Amino acid sequence: MKILVLSSEVWNDRINGNNVTSNWFEGMDAEFANIYASPGEPYNNCCQKYFQITDKMMAKSIFSKKKAGKSLDINISGNNLVVCGEAEEKPEKLYGFLKKISGDFLRLVRELIWLWGRYDIQEMGKFIRDFQPDIIFSERMASCKMLRLEKLVSDLTDAPFVAFTGDDEYSLRQFKFSPFFWIKRFMVRKRLREMVKKYKIYYTLSLEQKNDYEKRFGCQCKILQKCGEFENGFEQRQVHKPIKLIYAGKFYCNRWKVLGEIVEMLKEINGSGVKMILEIYTRDIPNRKQKKLLDDRRNSFIMGGVSQEELCEIYQNADIAVHVEAQDIKNRLATRLSFSTKIIDCLFSGCAVLAYCWNQHSGWTYLKRENTAICISSADELKRELKEICNRPELIQEYAVNAYECGMRNHQRKKVQEGLMEDFKYVISENI
Repeated sequence: MKILVLSSEVWNDRINGNNVTSNWFEGMDAEFANIYASPGEPYNNCCQKYFQITDKMMAKSIFSKKKAGKSLDINISGNNLVVCGEAEEKPEKLYGFLKKISGDFLRLVRELIWLWGRYDIQEMGKFIRDFQPDIIFSERMASCKMLRLEKLVSDLTDAPFVAFTGDDEYSLRQFKFSPFFWIKRFMVRKRLREMVKKYKIYYTLSLEQKNDYEKRFGCQCKILQKCGEFENGFEQRQVHKPIKLIYAGKFYCNRWKVLGEIVEMLKEINGSGVKMILEIYTRDIPNRKQKKLLDDRRNSFIMGGVSQEELCEIYQNADIAVHVEAQDIKNRLATRLSFSTKIIDCLFSGCAVLAYCWNQHSGWTYLKRENTAICISSADELKRELKEICNRPELIQEYAVNAYECGMRNHQRKKVQEGLMEDFKYVISENI
């Protein structure tokens, strides 16, 4: 089977060790090609054929005769990367500057560049014809950029389309005042309504989004989540003294403020002696306020960034894997349908899982429904549950078993990949 993957980001497992694309496809009996819409050089064990388009290429195509897009062949042998063609890398200074000032206006401008820019249709068509895909898998959050790319690709091949999203890309249930946000939102909604007719299957991360899209669009939706290896059996561990909580992830969307609430509770619990600590592993550079709140070197410690392999070892020497989402209304609604891949990492960790989120967040409702985590949605609950864990540490072992069993039921790599292959074969057979 030949699978053409469309992606917004570069397929690079060194930059993103948590890459769901490799998580789903590595080891699958299939051949892959990838059209991606960002700077950077790919690095993974699945794919060798690439077609790259970037913001810079698209902007140049508006003001010059040079059209956007070029082919790359990349082969990984051991740790050696062999590249045929030169990938356009990210202009770090420019991207760093734009990141500091980015907002809804610049996001809208970027979308317009991708709508007005001129693709090298001839080169893209040749790339697709040479590969001859059996199916197109588009992994993205819907945007004007990606929806236009999907439409162009669908015009260049008769291969059937399936798509994946992990975020709320359509609903109007958002707390935003920026007119640029709403202009962009309605532009995306219009294009998504047109493109969704071509999707044979629309994969989502959460049950809530699956049900919503089936009702809105009348399309076939299925849940597709990150997978892992759960076949080696569960190993019972002794609970540490003090009890060790681990958070691994970013500070964005005010997650750092929620972590701060946990730290404040730990200060109270540890008043007469340290019973419980929080270690925070993140590649984000904390500002002064974040460092003061989250790194007091007694109750909580910011440890910096680590690789996925290092994180697995850290979890082996911990008790509770922590997942948090923002509680303020703006970020609550923005992330309502998001199902963080970190949740599956937590289930895979061998630790008990503690989720502190809004009780309508898709990740929280999933963990609650599966009875697989300590699910907390208020400060009062947080205080009560943390004290209960300190008084009854055997709860940690009970929830660790629950987490592992959930992983066994729903996230085993073999089952997920077999399900994907069955879906793809069915879609291809229906298209013949």
